Amino acid sequence: MNIVEPILFQCKLNPLTTAICVPGSKHGPVAYGTLGRFIHSVARTALNSGITPGSVVGVYVNDTVLHASLTLGLMYIGAATLSLRGPKPISGITPDVILTNTPGEIAGGATVLGVDTSWLENEAAAETIPPHDNADNVCRIILTSGSTGVSKGIAFSHKELAARIAHYTYSKGPRFAHCPRFFCDLGIGTSPGFRYAMSLLSRGGTIYFLGPEPADILQAIDLYKIQGMATSPYGLGEFLKFFEADPAFDVTFDHIICQGGMLSRELSYRARARMCQNLYSSYGSTETTTVAFGPASVLERVPGAVGYIQPGVTVEVIDGTGAILPPLHDGGLRIRTDHMVTGYVGDPEATQTFFRDGYFYSGDIGHLTPDGLLVVTGREKTALNVGGDTVHPELVEQIITSFEGVSEAGVFTVNNALGISELTGLIVTARPIDETALHAHCAARLPPSCVPVQFIVVASLPRGGQGKLDRKRLPETVAATAKHSPV
Repeated sequence: MNIVEPILFQCKLNPLTTAICVPGSKHGPVAYGTLGRFIHSVARTALNSGITPGSVVGVYVNDTVLHASLTLGLMYIGAATLSLRGPKPISGITPDVILTNTPGEIAGGATVLGVDTSWLENEAAAETIPPHDNADNVCRIILTSGSTGVSKGIAFSHKELAARIAHYTYSKGPRFAHCPRFFCDLGIGTSPGFRYAMSLLSRGGTIYFLGPEPADILQAIDLYKIQGMATSPYGLGEFLKFFEADPAFDVTFDHIICQGGMLSRELSYRARARMCQNLYSSYGSTETTTVAFGPASVLERVPGAVGYIQPGVTVEVIDGTGAILPPLHDGGLRIRTDHMVTGYVGDPEATQTFFRDGYFYSGDIGHLTPDGLLVVTGREKTALNVGGDTVHPELVEQIITSFEGVSEAGVFTVNNALGISELTGLIVTARPIDETALHAHCAARLPPSCVPVQFIVVASLPRGGQGKLDRKRLPETVAATAKHSPV
C-alpha cells in the first residue's frame, strides 16, 4: 500500500471536512476534497517535470500547505521526499532535485525547480494517476533532531512509515488516538510534525500548524475548539506565558503532549494548573520511535523521569564494559524497538557508532526504576568536567527548575581565578528569586561540585531545532546580556 492512499480515501469520505489549517495563511482551511485535488495536481506536475518513481526530492518550502501537498503528491508517485531545514545540502544525502519557492537561496550543484501555488492547480490532474504501490520502496527520508551530533537522514519505506503511524494509536495515549482536531507547533518539516500530520490525515482528523503570525493560532484554538497539542518544553513555556498573562482566556485543550526535551517540574505544574491537567511527556527518537510515555502529574515527582517504557520496547542500562546494570543505577541507554531502523543514509561511520548488536545506542545517561519508569539524567556528549568530577548538566538543570519560580535553566562551566572549572547557572524566571534559598535547594540535592557558584537571570535561553537547548551559545547569552542580573 502507498502511504498516501489512506489520506486520499479520507478525501473521498469527508470532502468538506477540514484536513489542514494554518491560521493566517493565504490558503485558509484546506478541506479534504481540496487536499485530494492538490495531491493529484502535484503528482501530475511532478511527472511532467521529469520527477520519476525512485527520485529523491528535497523540499525547501516555507509555505506549510504547499510543503505538505508537495510531500504527499511526490510520495504518491513513488518519489522519496526530504524536508530540508536550510538551503545547504545534508552530508551523505544528494537529492536528485530540490523543490523550493526561494530558488536563489539554494547552494551547491543540485538540480533546482522553483515551485509556487500553480503546482496545486494543474487542470490535467482530473485524470486520475494510479499510486506507486511498491510498499517496500523508500518514500520518506526524515532528518534527526541532531541530538547525536549533526542531523542525519533516516529512510523509511511505505510499509515502515505505515507501521509507525499505526503505532501512534496507543503510543501517544488514548486521548490522541481519538482526537479529531490537533495542533502541532513543531512544523510539517520536522520528524514529529510530519508524523502527527500523517496520523491525523490518515484517519480523517484535522491538523493545525503555526502560520505567519503565531498569535493567530491562539484565536484558532478557541474558534475551532482544538482538543490536543504537541509541542516542545520551550513551546509549552511560550504558550503558558500568554495564558498566564490573560486569565480570562479560555483553554480548550483536552490533552497536551510535550516532547523533544526534558519537561521541568515548574513548567509541568504551572501548565497543568493553567492550560490542561492531561499533560503528557513523550520520549523517543527518529531512530526508534516512541520509547517512553507518561503523565506529567506522575513524572514531575521524579527529576529526570520521561515516561514508562512502552510495549515492544527494550531499554537496557549498561556500564562502560557493556554489562547490564540493575534498576536505579545510572549508565548508558541502549534501545531496541519493534519499529527501529538500522542505520543512517550515506553515513556508515555514524551507523556503526550508534547501531550495534541489534540496539540503538542513544547517547543518553539514565536508569530504570523497578516499575518500568525511565529516568534520563544526562547525555554522554554534554558531560562537563568540573574540578575533576564529571557533571551531567541536564540533571543540574532539572534540580534548578524544580525550585519554585524557575521555569528554565542552563548551566555551563567558567574557570575561576585559579583556573578551576565552576558551574554557572542561567535561569529564566518571572519573579525575583532568593539566591540563598536556590543555592540551598541545589546543595541539598546535588554533590558539591554540581552546585552552581552563581545564578544569572536572562530573558530567554538559546534554542535550536524543536526548541532544544543550544548549549554552545550559553556563554554568548551571558555576554550579550547588557546587564547581568544576579538573582
